[in-house]
Amino acid sequence: MKPLGILLLAACLLPGADGPHFDITDARGKKPAGVTVEAGEPDADGWFSLKIANRGKGDPVLVWPFDGWAKTPEGPEPIPVIIIQRGDEKALSNRHVVAAMAMPYALGLDSVWGIANKFVLDRFALERAIQGLAASTDSLERGMALVLATKHADAAEEFGRALKEKQNQLTRIPSEIFAAAILDGTELSRANKFDDAAVAFSFALKYRPSDKMARDARAGALIRAGKSEAAGR
Repeated sequence: MKPLGILLLAACLLPGADGPHFDITDARGKKPAGVTVEAGEPDADGWFSLKIANRGKGDPVLVWPFDGWAKTPEGPEPIPVIIIQRGDEKALSNRHVVAAMAMPYALGLDSVWGIANKFVLDRFALERAIQGLAASTDSLERGMALVLATKHADAAEEFGRALKEKQNQLTRIPSEIFAAAILDGTELSRANKFDDAAVAFSFALKYRPSDKMARDARAGALIRAGKSEAAGR
């Protein structure tokens, strides 16, 4: 290959050379046909909102990132995105997808009923699927089952382990690290470990300084830890 051709190929492979790159998977963990994702303009922290650009067939809905926001990974890997078809019961057999769907519940942002309605799934089947995550070998997935069982200290331990695992990945995925840190802090707060919770929320803010949820959660943890003077910093 001629030098110019090599340079052009390298430019195409560089992350961010033509915008964010996505690894889109569906309820089966496969690439959905005809579905593409589009990123908006980055915010002050370098995060951008995602939306489904080409919907392909059916009624696709974004599952992950849980809040529809992502940042370019710290390495060569693409941004992981999960998009499923509403009403696709195959999603309940995929532990990775179930954990992603359960994220708003774990954070207190939605109920299992609300999540089931959003994805047009049976509420009781979704509950059973979340409970089934207890058998997973993945720390974050096990943590989701423990949240449902209201075992908050145990869930925090699993989310803390997941956070360390994601920090040690060759390619760090900001949306995954932020989520693990927020989950860890939330469960530590529920376990009345407010100092530790504030540390976890502070870590989340390092990745997303402008995030209101993390900022408010950190302030709340510090106040409940008796450190009101530090809450406003």
